[in-house]
Amino acid sequence: MNRPIIASSPRCRRGALRLLGLVLTAGATLGAATPVRSPQPTPTRVPEPPSAVGRVAYRASKAASYESLGVVVIACRHRDPVPRTIAVEYFDGLGRKVGVFGPSSIPNVPRGKKMVFVSDGTHYRNHDVIDVRVGHFVDGTARVLSDAHLIHCMAKMRFDPGILSATYWRSVGFYREDVGATPVPVDW
Repeated sequence: MNRPIIASSPRCRRGALRLLGLVLTAGATLGAATPVRSPQPTPTRVPEPPSAVGRVAYRASKAASYESLGVVVIACRHRDPVPRTIAVEYFDGLGRKVGVFGPSSIPNVPRGKKMVFVSDGTHYRNHDVIDVRVGHFVDGTARVLSDAHLIHCMAKMRFDPGILSATYWRSVGFYREDVGATPVPVDW
């Protein structure tokens, strides 16, 4: 046998309180004007410093370090008859130069010698690479500097998700300075 619901019963009081709260919330939302909030000021980009070595030959639209599970691999070689200098510089999202824990500039590179710069050399021990070891670099850009007239570079981002997953490579939006930017892939 069901008992009749009386206005003083606990079930009725909880339901009335919920209904009252819902009515008050709806009335406050519909009747009150929402305050206008100004957007947070965006930090302005720092002007890029002039190149210390020759000219800017290539740029990478996206670059990151091993902390974000990616390793930037930039391979360059020049075809000038005399030895030249090749350098790599990294910048964070605001355009500030990121410090590196290794050589970022290699002088006297002979003709045809491939120089491979990696942002973390843990996977490249005993290989002919230059371990740049970028420090605390989450997301940003990179540029390749050289005083060589005939230089060719390639860049990829190597992702290593762990033991149970396969390593895969992605583009970093690498482009020649005087040609123009190629868009970074959406799945990056």
